[in-house]
Amino acid sequence: MNTAVDLVPFPPKDNKEELAANEQLLVRESINLLSRGLNPLSAARHMLHLLSELLGLNRGRVVLPDPRSGELHIRASYGLTSEEVRKGRYAPGEGITGRVLQSGEMLIVQDIDAEPGYLARAIDRARLPPGTVSYIALPIQVDQRIAGVLGVHRLRSRQRPLGADIQVLRTIAELIGQSFKIHDLIQKRTAELQAENRSLKAALRRRSEYSRSCGIIGEAPRLLAALNQLEQVASSEATVLLLGESGTGKELFARALHLQSARRDQPFVKVNCAAIPETLFEAELFGHEKGAYTGASQQRIGRFEQAHGGTLFLDEIGDLPLPVQVKLLRVLQERVIERLGGRAEIAVDVRIVAATHHDLGALVQAQRFRLDLYYRLNVIPIHLPALRERPGDIKLLVSHLLSQINERHQRDVRLTPDAMASLVSYPWPGNVRQLYNVLERIVLLAPGDEVAESTVDYALVSEVQGAPHDAVTIAAQPRRTESPSPRGSVVRDYQHVTQDEREHIRAALDQHRGNKSRTAKALDLTLRQLNYRISVLGIEVCRQRPAKL
Repeated sequence: MNTAVDLVPFPPKDNKEELAANEQLLVRESINLLSRGLNPLSAARHMLHLLSELLGLNRGRVVLPDPRSGELHIRASYGLTSEEVRKGRYAPGEGITGRVLQSGEMLIVQDIDAEPGYLARAIDRARLPPGTVSYIALPIQVDQRIAGVLGVHRLRSRQRPLGADIQVLRTIAELIGQSFKIHDLIQKRTAELQAENRSLKAALRRRSEYSRSCGIIGEAPRLLAALNQLEQVASSEATVLLLGESGTGKELFARALHLQSARRDQPFVKVNCAAIPETLFEAELFGHEKGAYTGASQQRIGRFEQAHGGTLFLDEIGDLPLPVQVKLLRVLQERVIERLGGRAEIAVDVRIVAATHHDLGALVQAQRFRLDLYYRLNVIPIHLPALRERPGDIKLLVSHLLSQINERHQRDVRLTPDAMASLVSYPWPGNVRQLYNVLERIVLLAPGDEVAESTVDYALVSEVQGAPHDAVTIAAQPRRTESPSPRGSVVRDYQHVTQDEREHIRAALDQHRGNKSRTAKALDLTLRQLNYRISVLGIEVCRQRPAKL
């Protein structure tokens, strides 16, 4: 780093005003060095340079102990050759430098030739001026600890008071100590942050690997928040209620919760409450004795007994009939069941994980769901995000699902970037389940190994045309962006396609001579949305060349 300053050469005759100005410049520039974030040894070298050039305190060095051997080494210097630096090594307590480091007290050698403790190990006496040379050594402190020694040579012939030089040297020693302290704090904090970063990366990697092993793919914040909640409650016995639209992976989350719990080695039993006829619910959940009803030719244990010691996943709990809700509530409260046609109470140890795409609060208001059962189930509610709420995960999901589908059907289908963009831009009202179905259709119907945008667009158009009305309505809802712009979103809203648009779009195409880009801009649509409508409405586009003038 360039630390050049306007240096004033040491005057041949002491000038008090000039020396005072140089002293102020020295302190100011030394403080500036700390603010630049230099390595402390580099900052110390620049300070020693300033001491020599501005105040004539020459051949400065900073001596530090080796952390392993304790031997003292010159680590920063100005005016010393590399050979002199190499020779500047002292045992603990040896020489003036060693004594200062041990005692923590400043030592002043008035005449180095008359002091036996001055070893002259680093610099030969012949290299120093012939007159009387003094040596000043000061301790460098860091948090009340003697961390090193600052030493300089001083000519006795100077008219500048020794006290003034000592005061400046004390300031420089303190600034060097501060630079060491700041460096240590930065290193310590950096090490802490690096350790935290490694820990977080490892945790994310473990979570990603685990969630992938459970079939949960994605890195969106809402998905990670749901996974984090899952991990927090997995070791408990609390009842968990998974909330989310159909196709968001509630069963995958329930299995992940089971595998992270202490019950992982026990059964995981799933019951789809929407698929069981009301008359069979009680027998399905609680089992029946032989002869309990016509056709009950033998005893059968129910799902609660099957899940004993493990986890019972009640999917679509909102479709549970009211009479069965009463009996389920009793089981949750007393942890016992009675088989249909039986009289004995059977203790069951199961953890309940329920899921629904319904608003249970609204079902309670409509008296279609018991309030007391709702309170029993809604202990730990976890909301699973819809796929349209995590568009950044679509590419990951497509890659994962495409690999599975290719392997299943012995294909090697790949998507072009434009084809992938079409899939990412679709709102996916049916979530991951719908994405899987569309990808499987694309793989099975693809004429070759590479799928272009037009093939994907055709598959999406077919998906909308063949979908039930409520799914089309969902697809027509406006798409929300993460950061809306006051000038309007870059991704325009999806709008319901009607036959009334045919003539309007055709007229706009004619007006712009079949230029789709200009037509889309005039209709306030994206090019993809315009192509989508042209495909749905069956509009033929004839590109007209502009008339020559």
